[in-house]
Amino acid sequence: MPKTITESEYEIMKVLWENSGAMGLGEIMSTLGDKWARNTVGTLLVRLAEKGVIGVKKQGKTNLYCAILNEKDYSISETKSFLSKLYKGSVGNLVASLFESKELSEAEIESLRKIINGD
Repeated sequence: MPKTITESEYEIMKVLWENSGAMGLGEIMSTLGDKWARNTVGTLLVRLAEKGVIGVKKQGKTNLYCAILNEKDYSISETKSFLSKLYKGSVGNLVASLFESKELSEAEIESLRKIINGD
């Protein structure tokens, strides 16, 4: 199971997932805009590397960072964790909750029917 990452770490991971190659701190900073200070991003990158979800490669004086953790794998893991915590691991309980709270549109309900029926 992939390691849990914080919301802030997730923001960094999204940048790395969107970029197929390795990125330096400067590139990551420019993609994030003015969200965080350089030291904060550096600290988050160190934590992500310690968790084993990103790789770090030295190129001259620059560290290049790339995602090791696959975005799809992370999404699946987080979804399973969410279902386990809130809905006893049941997708049916989640869908029932969404339906009962009127969170599903008719189009979404129809889409779910098609998925279930294999259409």
